[in-house]
Amino acid sequence: MGVNPLMVKKSLNFERLKLALGISYRYSRGKSKYFLSMNAFLAFVGVFVGTSLLVVVMSIFGGFQAQLKKSIFQFDPHVMLTVDRITGGEKIAGWQKWKERLAADLKDDVESVEGNIQSPAIFRRRKFLDHVFVRGMDFQPNDKARTFEIPVSFPEIVEPANKREIPQGDYAIIGKEMAANLNLGVGDTIELIVPRGQFNLQTGVTPSIRTFKIAALFKTGHYNYDTKVVVLSLATAQNLYALPDAVQQLVIRLKDTDALSKTRRKIARAWPYTIRTIEDEQRNFFAALRLEKTIMIVIVFLFIIAAMVGIIIATFNIVRAHRRDIGIMKSLGFSRRQILMIFAVTGMAMGIIGSVAGIFAGVGLANNLESILHGVEAVINFFGHFWCAKVSSCMWLDVRLIPRDVYYFDHLPIDIDWKLLRVLGYVSVILSILASIVPARKAAKLEPIDIIRKAEF
Repeated sequence: MGVNPLMVKKSLNFERLKLALGISYRYSRGKSKYFLSMNAFLAFVGVFVGTSLLVVVMSIFGGFQAQLKKSIFQFDPHVMLTVDRITGGEKIAGWQKWKERLAADLKDDVESVEGNIQSPAIFRRRKFLDHVFVRGMDFQPNDKARTFEIPVSFPEIVEPANKREIPQGDYAIIGKEMAANLNLGVGDTIELIVPRGQFNLQTGVTPSIRTFKIAALFKTGHYNYDTKVVVLSLATAQNLYALPDAVQQLVIRLKDTDALSKTRRKIARAWPYTIRTIEDEQRNFFAALRLEKTIMIVIVFLFIIAAMVGIIIATFNIVRAHRRDIGIMKSLGFSRRQILMIFAVTGMAMGIIGSVAGIFAGVGLANNLESILHGVEAVINFFGHFWCAKVSSCMWLDVRLIPRDVYYFDHLPIDIDWKLLRVLGYVSVILSILASIVPARKAAKLEPIDIIRKAEF
């Protein structure tokens, strides 16, 4: 039975690959008794730190953005329909028929279709005056209990805790921050001054002044809403603005906010007037968030680029230290491709292992960052109190690394973008390969005679 030349060739190629990988590992380890030599270890640390830093920073930044977007999408309507292209204040008569028609046409895409009144107003509390926005929302009445039911989509009611209804009549819901700023609480009264009825060129508008009792306090997590918005039931707002059986807007909440553009096109087939989405209303805000995220990615990604430069330097140092070995291997029949593979794998191992380890470490650190910061706060405050009590006789104020009164969050928001992590992994691998190819090609081009003459490169 004859020997198959193809099988012999495959066996030789496999043995050469094993030998190349073994030599590559030996060069990466160097004379160190650990996994990597000092040069390789420093390059690995650079990639590891840069990758993990990018994951943590983007997770925190993404968490803050997600929290802000959540507060906006939870409180603001996703789509607003008006008949006035300029002010949006023209009343919509017969809005109930429009509501039923839109709800029927969009039943698979929308969570709710409601009437809405929204207008600026003057807030008065004794001698204090301020401008606010009044929002009349279409709460469902419970006539038996003489209350309005607050929908599930409405932001958190913090006082009374988790309350989901308010009495019918002249009752208002205000933000927690507004109540704190004005020293108000549930049961206190406020006055609202609003334009009554439709604007007329001859007579202008007649102001309407009404006293309301605070029924509850809400919190959205968005400072402007929690300090500037007063919520009324739609029936109360219609009475206040003298708009019986009419609204200023029809507002729509979507089941999937990612399908905003698609749903808008469907609405345009049924609604012949002005359509505005939450993205139209908050265009500058969302654009600023996207720009900030892009800038943060670019800035932090420069750390990884710097780490890849470290891989190039480390691989060049390994090549320089083993140039005599390269001459010997070429004399023994190693091809340029095999030499290239030895040193390319050496550099790629630093980058790929560092990237993967950095991603996992970054995810773990991001998920536990709040606990870590609380621990650091506890240590700082412990030594601060100890110093003031035993040494300086001063008064120590507890340090908060993330002050809630500034950032306005109950916890550190973390949002890990797994799509971004996959892209980061792919890019890191590609950059590791590119960073390894340059010095590896230099090594592959060395000739034994040049090495004997101690040629430098």
